Order: sequence, then structure tokens, then C-alpha cells
Amino acid sequence: QAAAAPLRRRVATSEVALAKVEEPVDDDDDDDFGGACSIWTDERVEIDASLLKQPWSTLIDKVVAIDGKSVRACRKGAKQVATIGPASASAEMLERLFLCGVDVFRLNFSHGEHDEKLELIKRIRDLEAKYKHPICILADMQGPKQRCGKFADEKGVDLESGQTFRFDLDPALGDAQRAQLPHPEILTALTPGKSLLLDDGKIRMRVERKGFTYQGKDMFLEQGQDPPSSDVKECAPFIMCLVEVGGKLSARKGVNTPDVVLAISPITPKDREDIKFASRNDVDWIALSFVQRHEDMKELRALVASFCKGGHTPKLLAKIEKPSAVEDLPAILQESDGVMVARGDLGVEMNPEEVPFVQKDMILQALAASKPVIVATQMMESMIFSPSPTRAECSDIANAILDGCDAVMLSGESAVGKYPLECVEMQRRVIIAAERQEAGKRLQDEGRGLQRRIRFPPTLQPPDVAPGNAILASAVSLAEGLGAKAIVCFTATGRSVERLVQFRPSMPVLAVCPCLETARFLSLYRGVYATSDPPTQALASRVNTDGPGSVRSSEAIDVACKLARNNGLISKEDEWIVVICRLPLFTQGPLNVIRIANASGPGYSAASAL
Repeated sequence: QAAAAPLRRRVATSEVALAKVEEPVDDDDDDDFGGACSIWTDERVEIDASLLKQPWSTLIDKVVAIDGKSVRACRKGAKQVATIGPASASAEMLERLFLCGVDVFRLNFSHGEHDEKLELIKRIRDLEAKYKHPICILADMQGPKQRCGKFADEKGVDLESGQTFRFDLDPALGDAQRAQLPHPEILTALTPGKSLLLDDGKIRMRVERKGFTYQGKDMFLEQGQDPPSSDVKECAPFIMCLVEVGGKLSARKGVNTPDVVLAISPITPKDREDIKFASRNDVDWIALSFVQRHEDMKELRALVASFCKGGHTPKLLAKIEKPSAVEDLPAILQESDGVMVARGDLGVEMNPEEVPFVQKDMILQALAASKPVIVATQMMESMIFSPSPTRAECSDIANAILDGCDAVMLSGESAVGKYPLECVEMQRRVIIAAERQEAGKRLQDEGRGLQRRIRFPPTLQPPDVAPGNAILASAVSLAEGLGAKAIVCFTATGRSVERLVQFRPSMPVLAVCPCLETARFLSLYRGVYATSDPPTQALASRVNTDGPGSVRSSEAIDVACKLARNNGLISKEDEWIVVICRLPLFTQGPLNVIRIANASGPGYSAASAL
């Protein structure tokens, strides 16, 4: 078997103690290396005792490891994504949010400058290095924002249901009969019968007639008729709409077009600069807003590749918030690394009663495609101002977990809310309660003789099942039957772990990675707690310098057990874990080894436990 190319390690002297290593890129192998590799040079530390004495310390998600150290817990399945804003941007608050359970920090590029984002990234990476716990960073692009123009009355106008209203390109201030819509792509795409939503769907209109202003005269287009010129300056389009649901319309309110696909890219000039910044500044995931078609994600991937130029490449996440994206979801999943159910705009452009079922279907399709899915928007919105959530919000989170999502997201709750820590802690409690309910149901089924059967996901069906996938299915079956506390998977690129998560094991997955970049992006996946500790890096270094046969399997098992103990996954020395890897370790190719190991390590005698 071909071994990974030797790594050129360069130890950094910065306060975060990271080293950068350049690696060759090869996309043809099952589990190969690629891009730059960051490493830690010292061991994981426990939570500072002084923090455990703070008044807010009761909210911390901690566990006491087998050596008596208090560490951030690695027990919940679904992950927590928190948006950073004025309420959470300080280094102190970021640390508190992390300790309370946040796994992924979201940077909202709709607000703030690059200098601010760079400082936030540095704070997160310093926090990550302090606890030696990989933290994922998600950069969320703003996307195109279609808005109406301004009005002569600064307070706006009151539109009555049943009246006619015109939108055109004229920059003159609007009134109760017309307003500017400075987006010719919308005016061109809309046809009679299509819908127009304004101010987050509060005002609804339907296009009755479409026309253009040509040589100073307004002319209407009949069905199938084309304008005399495609130049919008020479032949300016306009639409006449019937107001179906009226209300107050004021300046710069958002405009949604739910039933047309606009002939524009979702990547604006601002997004292009933000993507370039994120690609070159240690971000793990980039989310693209207002995706309409899978071609949009192709465009994003090409753009990111041009900025990275062979270095570390962020993963790409498609935000599904338009009906056209829902229809094209299978193709979008193929072109993306993950998806987000962005229920805010999706709920505006679709009937609200349809959104819960779209969410369920998206989660199922993403799971089948081995792609992580985030459920977002208004999950605990009442906690922006209240220390307690509504019962409906708790049910919303629980249902998302029971549906099988990988992560749930907080937006304004953690960005501008009064109770960001309490919100994270409450969300975590709901996650754990929902997953406990799942586990309880499994036990009831087993009590009735209904053993859980590990099934191959749709994308991994026989007879096309590769040996590596068979190893993954066997590992989950063994772990479930044995009552193992964790599955430990050695992986270079994370692809084996991505497939392992499809089986939804009930115990945590500890992904052992030679590079931090891999460990970070895997932190978004359900049940995965990735690590890139010095013992792992030492094994990888020996493989690359002394050859693939230089590391014995017992050494890998010993490292796996040590990491399981240090991360608090093991509470007793006689507990078991299941270890899967490829031998020779960290070489290219599918997984080929599965081992059952005691938490004490390879030297433990199974007979002593009987």
C-alpha cells in the first residue's frame, strides 16, 4: 500500500502553539491527506478550578475524567452552533459559551468588518488551544438582498388589500401607488400570476400585468410577447401588482420571489471578498445564502479553490431557504459538503405548514448522502429577552433531534440576547433529553425482543458495499451489542468518520486525526468528537518519517484508549471501546481493522473482568 507523503513539520512559536505542515493533495484515495496541517505541541488541560467556582459554573457541560480532571464533556450527540454578536464576542464570553456546550461558532458576515472577524477567529483559536479541544468555525455569507426603494413619506405607505401597486426602476421616491424596485432581474423574471412577498412576507402581492417603458411611453406585454429591446436602460421593465395582503410598506424592506428562479448568482461582490477572507483565515465551513440551484454550489467551490490554491480548503454548506433549492436538493447535496435548513426565509417563501415536513425530508436526504445538516432559525427566540424558553421551543428542538439532524443553531439568542449562556445550557438539556428518549425506546424494543438492526444507509447498499463500509457497519453493531462507551476511528481526511455517522451509533465517535483542520470540520457532525493530540501526531510523524510499518497496532490501540480516557468518555477502567483504523496506520486506502479494547489499554486481560 502507498504511504502518505512525508510531512514537513514546522513548530510555531505563537501563543496558540500551532505548527503548520504542507501536505500533498490527492483526491483519488479513500482516506488520504490534503492541504495544510496544524498541530498542537502540548497536552490537553483541564477546566481551570477558578472557573468552576463562578456563579455561572452550574451551566458548564463538564465531566470528570478517569484521572480526576474536569474536562469539557463529549457526550451529547447533536451539536450546538452559536452565532457570535455583541452579546458574545468577548474572549471571556466565548470561553463561557464553549464550556456550556457550543461546538461550532458562526460568524455572520451580514454584519461587521474583516478586522473584527479576524479578531474573533484569533480568540476562538486561542480558546481552542487553551483546552486542546477542536472548535469549528462557520462563516455565513450574506448573499443577495433584494429590497424596495425609498418613499416620499419617511414613515412609508399603507397598502390596502385589493389595490393595485406598481414596481419599476424609476429612482423617484415612492408613494401609495408605486415604488422603485432597483432589481431589473426581478422585474424581468416575474410574469403575470407570480407572487411577490415584502417585509418578511407581511405584505403579499400577485403580478397582474407586466410592461416596459420605451421611448418615454408605458407599454404592456401580452402573453408570449417580447420587449423591443433587452437593454433595461433603453426598455425599462415594470410590473403591476394586486395587493392580496396589505400593510405598511416602508423604505428598503426585503423582497422575496418564491415561485421564480432569478438569473443571478447568489455570490455578490461583497460575498466574493468575504469568501476570499474566510478561505485564507482558518475558517472550517463556508455557508452560502439563498442558493437556488446546484450550479450555485459549483460556482462557490470553484471560487474557494481559486483562493486556497492547494492549501487547506474549507467545507461548503448550502443554506436551503428557497423553494427552487428544495426541488433541486439531491443535486445540491452532491455539490455541497453539508446543508442548513434556514427556516426563516424558507418559511416566508413557502407555506408555513409545509416547512416542518420539508425539514424532515431534508434531514433524511442529507443523512442518506452522508452530509451534515443544521436546523436553524427561531429555535429559542423567546430567550433573547427571557431566561426561560417556551414549551413550544423545547418541542421544536427535540423534534429536530428526533428527526436526526446533526446540529441545531442559535442566531439572535446568542448574538444579541440577554441570556446567551442560559440559552446554550437549556438547548443542551433538551438535546440530551431527546437523545435519552431515543435510547429509552431502544431499550424497550430490546426488552420486547426487538433487537436493533444496523442497516446500511441507501448510499452504502450491497452489492456495492466496499470493505471499509462493512468495517463501519460491523463496528457499530459490535459497539451496540457490547455496550461500548465509544467508537474510536483513526482517520486522515475524515471521510471514514463521515460514513460512520450515517449509521447513527448511539455512543460518541472519537475521531483521531493527525491534523487539526480535519478535527475541526468533523466537530459539526452528530456524535463526533475529534482530536489531534500530540500522541496522535507522534504516530503520524513516525509513519511519515520511518515508513508505514513503523507503528504497531498495539501502539494505535494504546493511543485510542488513552484519548478515550482523557476526553472523559470512560468512567471505569473495565469499560470497553471499539477501535477502527487502517493498517499500516494513516496510509491511503479503506479501513481494514476493527478491534475491541478495554479502556485500560492493550495490556488489560479480559479474563480479569470475568
